[in-house]
Formats: sequence, structure tokens, C-alpha cells
Amino acid sequence: MVDQASGTSEERTQYKRMMAAAQKRQLDAVLVWRYDRFARSTQALVNALKEFQSLGGDFISYQENIDTTTPMGELVFHVMASLAQFESALISQRVRAGMARAKAQGKHVARPRLVTAKQEAIAQLLSEGLSMNQVSKQLGVAYGTVYNYAQKLKNA
Repeated sequence: MVDQASGTSEERTQYKRMMAAAQKRQLDAVLVWRYDRFARSTQALVNALKEFQSLGGDFISYQENIDTTTPMGELVFHVMASLAQFESALISQRVRAGMARAKAQGKHVARPRLVTAKQEAIAQLLSEGLSMNQVSKQLGVAYGTVYNYAQKLKNA
């Protein structure tokens, strides 16, 4: 299995398949490019390591070359996991600061608004009795976007 999604989310199809296979003891080892690419929180990494160990599997990082079956390897693993979490927090902090600076300079930092024609189409289809899910699919707009516009229509 290969998972190319962000390590910040556990809502990944291949990740879920891998964890299910590990729980069924279908895996001997899990190989990751780097531990910080697997998960960004120390807790998620530690939990994964413990789960793999309890199931008799190894958790190996290709780049860090850490053997988590030894006490020294486990210590290095925890240090690397903490550094990954720290790096993720720094990146988030910098992004928020950059967005605040851009907003202070009068720049638009949110998603662009839907064009008026799409807004009107959402309103029209909802008034015809289509569900938000149907409107979302028909217009190629996220369900959450349709929901937000539906709420605006109710409040108007």
C-alpha cells in the first residue's frame, strides 16, 4: 500500500487500509519515508508505534534509519516525533501570521466567493425542492458551500 496524502490527517483511505491490515496481522512491518511524513503529532506517532509493537510489527523510517525495537531507537523515535510536531506548529504559526499580515494590507485571504450565477442556481434548485446533496452534485459545488448559501437564504 502506498499513501501519498498529508500526514496531518488520519482521514486517508490507504492509511485506514494499512491500519486494518496491521490489526489483522497481515503486515510484518510498516515502512515510511520519514516519520514526520506519516503523522505530524507526537501522540499519533507514538500511538502508531505502540499499536504496531503490540501486533508484532515493526515501524521503520527509511530516511531516519531508526530501529524502534531497541531502547535507543525508541528514544530517538520520540525525539524525532516531537521535532516533527514542533515543525508542524511552526509552519501553522507562520501561515496564520502571513494571512493576518495580508489581511491587514487589505488583501483577500479567504476562498473566492461563488459567482452570482452559481449562487442564483443554488437558490433556484433548492426552491425547486432538490436536496443540498443533489444541488451539490448537479452544480459541482461542495456540499458545505451549498449548506452555507442555504443558511444565508433562510436568514434573508
